Amino acid sequence: MCRHLAYLGDPVSIKSVILDPPHSLAEQAWAPREQRHGTMNVDGFGVGWYADGDPQPARYRQSGPMWADQALPDLARVIRTRALLCAVRSASAGTDSGLSASAPYADGKWLFSLNGALIGWSIAAGASHLGRRRPAAPGVQDASEAVIRLAQQLTATELLSLQARCDTALIWAIVQRRLKAGERPADALAGTVADIAAAGGTGRFNLLLTDGEVIAATAAGDSLYYLRKATGVIVASEPSDDDPGWHEVPQGSVLEATPTAVQVRPLLTLPQRAPSPADPVHIDRRLPEHFFDAALRADALAGLTATPKSLPPKWFYDERGSELFDKITRLDEYYPTRAEREILAARAAEIAAATRSATLVELGSGTADKTRLLLDALSNLGTLTEYVPVDVSEAALMTAARRMLARYPGLSVQAVLSDFQEHLGLPESGGPRLVVFLGGTIGNLLPAERGEFLASIRARLRPGDALLLGTDLVKDPSVLVDAYDDAAGVTAEFNKNILNVLNAELGGNFDLDEFEHVALWDANAEWIEMRLRSCVDQTVELTGIGLQVRFSAGEEMRTEISAKFRRDGVAAELAAAGLRMERWWTDSLGRFGLSLSVPV
Repeated sequence: MCRHLAYLGDPVSIKSVILDPPHSLAEQAWAPREQRHGTMNVDGFGVGWYADGDPQPARYRQSGPMWADQALPDLARVIRTRALLCAVRSASAGTDSGLSASAPYADGKWLFSLNGALIGWSIAAGASHLGRRRPAAPGVQDASEAVIRLAQQLTATELLSLQARCDTALIWAIVQRRLKAGERPADALAGTVADIAAAGGTGRFNLLLTDGEVIAATAAGDSLYYLRKATGVIVASEPSDDDPGWHEVPQGSVLEATPTAVQVRPLLTLPQRAPSPADPVHIDRRLPEHFFDAALRADALAGLTATPKSLPPKWFYDERGSELFDKITRLDEYYPTRAEREILAARAAEIAAATRSATLVELGSGTADKTRLLLDALSNLGTLTEYVPVDVSEAALMTAARRMLARYPGLSVQAVLSDFQEHLGLPESGGPRLVVFLGGTIGNLLPAERGEFLASIRARLRPGDALLLGTDLVKDPSVLVDAYDDAAGVTAEFNKNILNVLNAELGGNFDLDEFEHVALWDANAEWIEMRLRSCVDQTVELTGIGLQVRFSAGEEMRTEISAKFRRDGVAAELAAAGLRMERWWTDSLGRFGLSLSVPV
């Protein structure tokens, strides 16, 4: 495998990006924290950077370990740049070991690196530079055939121009072809991953590309993170420090970043994984057959015929809705994700010591981005044996489960496909359990629903178990409203996406342009309401449920509440459910609260 990093933003010293951080690339060369394949990256390194006024980058590359190079610290200290790409290499079998194989690769204004491996390269490359076949074991033969098919897509000139005899060079040639055809950087990388899949290629394909103006990257087999700072943006295989602002990019995604914005979208095609033993992830499916279809129909019928109209917020989250919400969590106005992560980063060890839990159960796990802070703390304490993600999305469960299996060898993972309000169940396990419900999601429930939910949790807890609950706190209404009505309009698009879901799933004909997003603060209830306001008199038809719905001009339909809490109120609601709050933490600005409670 490898580790790589790219930076865009204000001019900084190279040293401040690749050598100074506590978990810098120099450390990742010998002690990576999140590398899923291999343990060291000592087969070469390189850094490429852009000087003011020169669109073509300079490169410094070596074939040995990064930490052993005596010239690099001085060069990195005195050179300042607005953009760079750096990589440390772990050579795959059958690839060149010299300097020419060390990333970043270059062509004109572009710098490129691969964190991954194309399975079958060594067999295919051994066949006279990809020209002839030789016998190989079943599976390996198929993989080498795929490599040959990829190589045969290149012209003789392109093959002879490969910058090294390795899989990275072959993949770079495919990327170059797409860039020369005028494709955007992210599209060129996504298209390359699709090309590999179409040829039957297997492996891990985290690609990283920059021209000094934009960074593009794929998460396709190994970890990928990004960090937005006041000075710019960093995209990296893993965090180089413990800043709570790092975001993990979901597997099967392509990222495009500038110094001021980051966009993440799904890859359309992912290559199959290389042949492996039976998947160790077991999913306990607790939802009835056709549960979601029936629930959506029931919620739409009830909510659209009520006065006033309303829809539950869980229907925001189709693929597009999930993508938009991920974008919301990165907005400057939307503080809850950053604030909660700050608390977890500061208090995870304290939480672990207070609970000494053997099992961590996460409700609404998603891809378990923040959970690793708790799992790390429990693992370091030596008590962790099992992780139980609970979610309504099977894809999210598999992503979370596989990520944790790769990160924590020997960890038992029991995934539960469940709606935590209707079909919640906690698997039996040995040792104390820590149930976590993060993100302030409990605020989406009405007070009576919160009482029922907390009581259902209490009924399932045993002596020694604990509940960690995330709650957004009451604050200046202008801050709250801005968080749900951002200047860029992302939350408005997210709100309207619920109409897209009804159109797609229930044969609706909602015209999204005829509705506008509304976010307001209800001071009496102490919650934010998101609504959709009809701009005109209109009638909407949903053929899938045989329903016609009349909207008057100015009529509003509620799509979400997001309750905000005070410490005393949280303690009272927990007490009413039979839980005693034992610990309470907030972020440095007092915006968000985490409470640790035990059954009484």
